[in-house]
Amino acid sequence: MVERNDALNRGTVRSPLFKPSSAQAAALLERLERLQRPATMLGLLRSAVPTGFEPSAVVSCTTLTVHPDRAVLHVRARADSGAEREYTVKCYCDDIGDRIWSFTKGLAAGLPGDGDDRAVLPIAYLRDEWALVSAWIDGIPLSEVQDARTPGLLRRAAAVVAAVHRVTVIPEPPTTPAMLIEETLARRERLRARWPAALPLVDPVLGALRDAAAGLDPAAPVPVHGDLGGAQFLWTGSRLVLIDWDRFGYADPAFDAGHFLAQLDRVAIVNPALRAHAAEWIASFIDPYGAAMPEVSHRNVAFYRAMTLLWKIHTICRVQPAAWPQLVPQLARAARVALQGARATESSR
Repeated sequence: MVERNDALNRGTVRSPLFKPSSAQAAALLERLERLQRPATMLGLLRSAVPTGFEPSAVVSCTTLTVHPDRAVLHVRARADSGAEREYTVKCYCDDIGDRIWSFTKGLAAGLPGDGDDRAVLPIAYLRDEWALVSAWIDGIPLSEVQDARTPGLLRRAAAVVAAVHRVTVIPEPPTTPAMLIEETLARRERLRARWPAALPLVDPVLGALRDAAAGLDPAAPVPVHGDLGGAQFLWTGSRLVLIDWDRFGYADPAFDAGHFLAQLDRVAIVNPALRAHAAEWIASFIDPYGAAMPEVSHRNVAFYRAMTLLWKIHTICRVQPAAWPQLVPQLARAARVALQGARATESSR
């Protein structure tokens, strides 16, 4: 297992709090510079892409994003016939790509082979370069579709997620609720160090969350996406595809469902113009998901929804430093409401 400096070091879901060493970050930049050379990329694609397309030239290689632990390239290749194909090449600072590749290969074996809406998985792994290759998907994130199409697309997203959760593959030991509580505590420590004024809002909810963990319903772990939200779905105009398996895991499926609902909560909190749609959008996802996965505990979904909202408090403080005094109280309030939903579910049983 990859060495990590976060609370999930024993689990499978990779924490966004992971930070590479300075040497790892520097090595990633050096590798990125090399991979952008057309001759280097062409050789790698020839050794990696499935049969049926033989690239003879790299037409373009564009850097899309660069982070300390990963970088993403958009590559367009051409064959002698003139046919072109596009790929996403995602490079990592360590061998987490090896684990993602192993996980997604197992996932692919259990996913349905028909239908346009689906999870899109890597097609190759360049082990020497710590890089995953995927077919390029030209689309917009579902999180950017905020109109009359949204409810229908959320229902389609629920079907894709349910299909993933029904796959019977065991990638590695499960991530437990206790590990996820540790991750929540790690984020609380980040807040204490940089935004201590947020703690009076966070700590009461965190205490209630820790108490609620003891009352979770037993749940058989399944493959989970680990970072489920609208930004991880691409809408092509005809297909809805789930991408980005960096935080894959093996956990209670309620973790993914709760995470997705919390992301919808966050969208409505950050953008008040969308609040009128929040209830409809949430129902559009959770109702069909619950019908497809009736064994998933509503109480557990509410618990993980509250947990994710606490996680997003750290995110809001980091990415919206001027707005957090207005947004964090609303996130904390939404987390309390989610926990009340978990308790209501418990008392009704």
